[in-house]
Amino acid sequence: MKWFSNRVIGEPSKGCQLCSLGSKLVLFITGECDSNCFYCPLSKEKRKDLIYANEQLITSVQEVIHEAKMISALGVGITGGEPTNSISRVLSYISELKKEFGNSFHCHLYTSYAIPEDQLNQLHKAGLDEIRFHPPRLDLSKDIKSTINNAKKLSWDVGVEIPVIPDEKQKIIDIIDYSIETNLDFLNLNELEITEANFSILEKKGYKTKDSVSVAVLGSENLAHDLLKKYKKSKITIHYCSSSFKDRTQLRNRYIRRAKNYAKPYDEITDDGLIVRARIIVSESEQLDKIQSALINKYKVNEECLEIGEKNNMLFLNWRDALEYGQDLNNQFQNRIKSIHIIHQYPYPDGIITYLEPIIEDHKV
Repeated sequence: MKWFSNRVIGEPSKGCQLCSLGSKLVLFITGECDSNCFYCPLSKEKRKDLIYANEQLITSVQEVIHEAKMISALGVGITGGEPTNSISRVLSYISELKKEFGNSFHCHLYTSYAIPEDQLNQLHKAGLDEIRFHPPRLDLSKDIKSTINNAKKLSWDVGVEIPVIPDEKQKIIDIIDYSIETNLDFLNLNELEITEANFSILEKKGYKTKDSVSVAVLGSENLAHDLLKKYKKSKITIHYCSSSFKDRTQLRNRYIRRAKNYAKPYDEITDDGLIVRARIIVSESEQLDKIQSALINKYKVNEECLEIGEKNNMLFLNWRDALEYGQDLNNQFQNRIKSIHIIHQYPYPDGIITYLEPIIEDHKV
């Protein structure tokens, strides 16, 4: 069946279903890994022992729990690097997240390692619900097969997740055949992407993006569709996940969920999960209280819909109020206002501004 821009034979795994809703916290548990996959998209800055929750650098499980609450998360996807390089950290975070949100909080983990059986048991006992194996460089070693067999003895979902590399059709077929023969719960095929980290080596191998605005590799999607046709009667789930789906559906839905919890009374939320607000900047901070008072007393703006920023002499308000009263405010304060803009911003503190529309242009005061 078609699932948004994806293709699926069977039922997507629980982890994939929650990801599509944007309800999975992405927990990057460490950047350390020695699998040396040539197509690894991870930047050099992240190939260190760092932790990120939804791309926010964090240092404690409390920060992870906070970010989970900010997106009303229903689960977590643990990735890296190689997560099991920091197995004690993984076990601790799973346990704490389950303690905070309950056993229904769905946890899945990616690994490219042949994990010892005792560690599999520890992960299962901690509450891991789904484990996804990625054979490094698509080489299905005896050790990985042994680990998968041991994982299948436990009561969780076991699957394989690999990128669709256009020149590696036979290796992918071998992995699909193995997954079906072993009766895994699912096989995920991801569209191969070119990033800053893997650009040089993929370029040397002759890979190109499929168009000028995409990071997806030309030929990856076509091969995935051919394989789905070949295995259309598969008895296990085969799920192709496109690059555009990750950006336009998963990430967008996660932003929307976060924006609903992050937005202030003066904010509006776009269909893409960005927040829309107005921003007044002055050169002297003492002007902010006076402007705020004028908006409340003269223009009858609700006090809850005004907020003085913590830095840079800013006042935030609803964009409609700024559009209606901005010019009059500027005249009243004799051009002491430096600028007034309508901004579209990612729903994070100091989030990236993607759109800036001037009501009062920047000028010297």
